[in-house]
Amino acid sequence: MAKASATPVGALAKARAFALDKRKEEFENVRVKMSADDMKESLPHISSGSIVLDHLIGGIPNSFGVAPCPGFPRGRVSQIWGHEGAGKTSIALSAAAQVCREGGTVLYVDWENDIVPDYAMALGVPVTDENKFELLQPDNLEDGIKYALIYAAAGADLIVFDSVGAAIPRRLTDRDLSEAAEQGKVGEVQAVWSQELPNLKRIIARSGTAVIGISQIRAEIGKMGHGPSTKPQGGNAWKFYASVRLELRRVQYEQAKEMNNLTHKVEDKVSGSVVKVKAVKCKMSRSQGREEIFYLRGGQGVDNIRSILEIAISHGFIKKQGAGWFTWTKPDGSALKLQGIEKMRQHMVDNPADFKLVDSIVRPVLGSGESAKQFVEDDDYEPVVGEDEPPVDLMSDASLSFDD
Repeated sequence: MAKASATPVGALAKARAFALDKRKEEFENVRVKMSADDMKESLPHISSGSIVLDHLIGGIPNSFGVAPCPGFPRGRVSQIWGHEGAGKTSIALSAAAQVCREGGTVLYVDWENDIVPDYAMALGVPVTDENKFELLQPDNLEDGIKYALIYAAAGADLIVFDSVGAAIPRRLTDRDLSEAAEQGKVGEVQAVWSQELPNLKRIIARSGTAVIGISQIRAEIGKMGHGPSTKPQGGNAWKFYASVRLELRRVQYEQAKEMNNLTHKVEDKVSGSVVKVKAVKCKMSRSQGREEIFYLRGGQGVDNIRSILEIAISHGFIKKQGAGWFTWTKPDGSALKLQGIEKMRQHMVDNPADFKLVDSIVRPVLGSGESAKQFVEDDDYEPVVGEDEPPVDLMSDASLSFDD
């Protein structure tokens, strides 16, 4: 048996020197230098528009106390899927709004032909500014991918595919009426994505473009035994090539009192949704398998105010008492006491200065890696929650019952 080399590092150095001599310029273009200092800065990313999603994807501090990637990663592919009304398009539009707000550019490929301009504008998307936001509604799958490759090569900041399973292959759109009864080939859409996603990944890795693919869910044909009976559309290519995969599931509707002009009565109307998000796959941080809760508000999209309040309650900054009373003691010693989380939220909307105070207390705790109590004591701020009453857990079933 041949004797193993005692100096493998020397062998690497010789191979590198040989390659440099042969094709120095080409070799340098593909060589990647890595160091521990790279972990002291967050990877390039764009915000999802949700403080909860950003924290889930990569907001948990690493060993250097740095959030690895608090948002959708640039130069990578992300996939979002879930049931109808779970907030998939809302998250994509919120991310688009964040990019445009920072001066970036967005390409939105809408195969469903379902984007509502009023709703997009309500979320902050500049739908009338073609220099920032471009909406395309291609006739077939191949054309949409072709345009995406062009925009990615040009350096667009974000590309959204909505949705990857709604696109129709060109072969089906170009068929004659006499072939109307012809059935499409099984897995034809998936086959196109399998061919094109690797090429798209190669381009966005160099341009720094973030790609988000929205998927509907479908029944898994022939599924037997244990495990989920549904799967996201788009095929296995998205499963393997996506660096971040998020599953959204609406767990509860929220209701509010509202006048019904038809019956002339005040009735309970759906005002929003409670959504559970699971990081099925996450190569950016240690979040794989974790679940969190965020909130959607009807006509307004992601409700960060509600999320901040729930986090403040769970850490004990705001105390919840019987019959749905919420008490917040401000840093100046004054107290705010309101009944119902909706009234507390509305107070924060009407008083931005108060919400800014709560937000400034909550956000450092999320990125500090310390417990809320430790952080508060360091700032000489007394938590509202009593010693004999534990804080409300945001992920518990109790936190999902809302009092008006």
